[in-house]
Amino acid sequence: MHPNTPRFVLTAARFQLGLALVLVFVFFMHGLAMIVAHGLGYPVAKGFVPLFHIDFEHNLPTLVALLLLLGCALTSARASARETVRTVHRRAWALVSCLFLFLAADEAFSFHEQLSGFAHDRFADVSLPLFAWIIPYGAGVLVLGGILLRWFLELEASLRARLFLSGAIFLSGAIGLEFISSGYYESLPPDRDVYRTLGVDLLATAEEACEFAGLSLFLNTMVRHLGGVSFRTPHLPVVAAARR
Repeated sequence: MHPNTPRFVLTAARFQLGLALVLVFVFFMHGLAMIVAHGLGYPVAKGFVPLFHIDFEHNLPTLVALLLLLGCALTSARASARETVRTVHRRAWALVSCLFLFLAADEAFSFHEQLSGFAHDRFADVSLPLFAWIIPYGAGVLVLGGILLRWFLELEASLRARLFLSGAIFLSGAIGLEFISSGYYESLPPDRDVYRTLGVDLLATAEEACEFAGLSLFLNTMVRHLGGVSFRTPHLPVVAAARR
């Protein structure tokens, strides 16, 4: 790398501000979508509601969530690469990075919804929650918690506290509120998939807010832990124009 290659440095404070502005925009537009759908009675509004509704798939909020997950994966991978001495920590950060990559793939391809359909088809005689994916994903959280416990306890106190808080917030939405939503959604009439109620959307908003907040806190924590974000721009040699 050329020694004079320009660097673009994004401090942790600037990153936090930029991320906060993005999240404010996402939830502001979601709020407008809720008003249009439930206040004005236009559940589609020529595509406006599906584009900005935070609980719909393959729209702007999905893209932001996907970028957040990829950012968490990249910063965790960077933390792993910096651990040149402590093997346990290097492997733990790498595992965390892989976890976020899986969640990013799930966000893009909705593996959990496919898993729910498979579980209900395969275990039709068993009383499962409507969102049956909660069970294997919750078990996975417990297994990963046991695997990563030693690494987690060896982290510095401030980093450990912020990571714990981010995980608690995220899981309270992704598992806790999702479980509540599952029971509530199952109690609705059969046309629930066509006409979304305000209660469903409010629960979905709270759930997604927890997930976005948890991911944002994790990413901010990692950016601060790594000392900010920096990029090197390509070095373009200056070629003097030939004199005529």
